[in-house]
Amino acid sequence: MTQIITVDEKNYNLKYNESVIETMETITGKEIMEILIDKKPVLALGDLKQYISNALYAEEGGKVPQVQGVKIYEALLHSKGYMFLNMLVIESIQRDCPFFFLAN
Repeated sequence: MTQIITVDEKNYNLKYNESVIETMETITGKEIMEILIDKKPVLALGDLKQYISNALYAEEGGKVPQVQGVKIYEALLHSKGYMFLNMLVIESIQRDCPFFFLAN
């Protein structure tokens, strides 16, 4: 289920796919599996900003530009807190990219 994020009376959600994950890995210099397995999944603050600001979609209007996404991330960090945002990213990746979590 998609979690709706509200900032300034506008609704947003996070959406991930292989392309977004590859972009995040390039930007952060860290593989998502390294984060999910080694870090028990905890993102560094700078990584969290990237994973949110580059995967944010407005409920009305589509993908949010990254610069605007950073402003929304900052508002969310101060209103919802780090742990809420970290779990939101991890849960959204689990929802959108289940192939990272499949086991035989």
